[in-house]
Amino acid sequence: MDKDHEDLVKEIRELREEIRQMKEIVGVLFSMITEAEDEEEGIGLFPNGMEIPRMNN
Repeated sequence: MDKDHEDLVKEIRELREEIRQMKEIVGVLFSMITEAEDEEEGIGLFPNGMEIPRMNN
C-alpha cells in the first residue's frame, strides 16, 4: 500500500506542476490577445480619421 500511496503523491505533484504551467501559458496568451486588441483600437478603416466613405464630397 505504501508504494501505491507514493505513486499517487508523485502523480498529484506532477499534475499540480502541469496545471501551474498551463496557467502560465493561458496568462501569456491572454496578455497577447489583450495587447493585440489594444493596438487594433487605434486603427481606423480610412485615413484622416474618416470612418464612413461619403459619396458626395
